[in-house]
Amino acid sequence: MLRNHIVRFLGVLAAFTPLLVARFPQVDWVTLIPLSIALLGGAEAAQRMEDKKTAEALMEPSPDLAAEVAQARLAAAEAEHASKVGTLEE
Repeated sequence: MLRNHIVRFLGVLAAFTPLLVARFPQVDWVTLIPLSIALLGGAEAAQRMEDKKTAEALMEPSPDLAAEVAQARLAAAEAEHASKVGTLEE
C-alpha cells in the first residue's frame, strides 16, 4: 500500500514537520531542516516518477479506441461479405 501512495505519504510527513516544531518547542528546529529537505526531495523524486508514468500512459493508444477500430473493420468486412453474397444470389 505504501508503494502505491508514496507521494502522499511523504507529503504528509513533510507537512507534519512544522507541526512538530509548534507542538514541541523544546525540539531544536534546526535539526529538522535536513529531515524536511529529505522528505521533500523524496516526494519530488516520486512525483517525477509518477509524472513520467502518466506521460507514457498518455502516449499509448486507448483500449477503447482499439476496440472501436476493430469493430469498424469487422463492420466493413461484414458489409463487403454481404455485398458479395447478395451479388451471387442474383
